[in-house]
Amino acid sequence: MGQNIVEVEGLSKSYKSFQAVKNISFQIERGSVYGFLGQNGAGKSTTMRMLLSLIQPTAGKINIFGKPLQGNEKDILKNIGAIIEKPETYGYLSGYDNLRIFSRIFKLPTYKKDLDVLLEKVGLKGRGNDKVKSYSQGMKQRMGIAIALLNDPEFIILDEPTNGLDPQGISDIRNLISHFSKNEGKTILISSHLLNEIEMVADNMIILHKGEKIVEGKVNQLLDPAKTIVQIDTADLNQTLNYIRNTQWEKLLISENELLFEMNKSNIPALIKYLIEKDIEVLNIKSKHSLENYFLKLTNH
Repeated sequence: MGQNIVEVEGLSKSYKSFQAVKNISFQIERGSVYGFLGQNGAGKSTTMRMLLSLIQPTAGKINIFGKPLQGNEKDILKNIGAIIEKPETYGYLSGYDNLRIFSRIFKLPTYKKDLDVLLEKVGLKGRGNDKVKSYSQGMKQRMGIAIALLNDPEFIILDEPTNGLDPQGISDIRNLISHFSKNEGKTILISSHLLNEIEMVADNMIILHKGEKIVEGKVNQLLDPAKTIVQIDTADLNQTLNYIRNTQWEKLLISENELLFEMNKSNIPALIKYLIEKDIEVLNIKSKHSLENYFLKLTNH
């Protein structure tokens, strides 16, 4: 890691009076997984389309592999694989035939042994002869990733790759992303509207809201366990507050109306133990990252 594969500066996209993306800048390090987080309409897909030269920016600069995208599209795009929204496949054809068709579109040679290796990589071993319409939603998503990997790209762009999948499908895609990053050194840009999805796979992340960059940084720093928000419901709020006053716990209290604390996750058991020792009836405990709280506040109004 260390060298940036993508450098974006002051990127904007307007459609008449509507500004879909507003002056965003970010860098993606080689070999990292970079997360785009934001609700629908936040500007994630628009930004990804600009990175793929599918739409032109209104303003700003995009450098990929150390070159300006504008004027070097052909050279740059041959080393990028992407799924934007749902992968388009031919349901009435087999997995092999889909891969062969897309190989021809990309002007790539195809050998069955190479396709077998690719299908095995994405968890579709032995399913190449089956029609794609017989695949589950998760398998269709993996086929889309196989198509994106046909050119053995250095940089992979995945737009909401777990959308509409069941928990097993989500876990499979997550494992695939982790494998390609850690074992094959691929650089991956992944978008999602779910914080926990980005948290599990990304090294760095950006939150987009209404086209603007709100937060950016390393995931492990943004989701610092020392800044966990803990909500505790007890049978008697006033009694609980009395026992907390003038103790170490009072310094961590951020709201008395609903007993909200900001604390290190590791301190939660000690707080609960203290309350139980004081004969406080604890009814419910909820914890969330302060960033999650922030994200929900941003996106729920």
